[in-house]
Amino acid sequence: MTATSLLTAEIDPNTVKPGWVALLIVLALGAATVLLWRNMGKQLKRINVDGDGADDLAPSGDPATPDSPESPAGDAAPTTSEQTPTPSEPKEHSEH
Repeated sequence: MTATSLLTAEIDPNTVKPGWVALLIVLALGAATVLLWRNMGKQLKRINVDGDGADDLAPSGDPATPDSPESPAGDAAPTTSEQTPTPSEPKEHSEH
């Protein structure tokens, strides 16, 4: 006989019961679920949802100019007013 057949032969399904530990675990999980559900309800009530401005674009803070590029600033090529230093120009270093 193998070890698994010995274990199943010794267990009587009529006398084996889950026990108090399993009951306490289930009750603790149920209580935690109820508390989390109540807290989620309170947090959802705090959310202020107004449907008036839902379809509007978010303000950027910068005024719109007609010559501004359509792509984001990182994608745009530098304009003539924005000059980058060339490698031939000496860079200033401070001595400590």
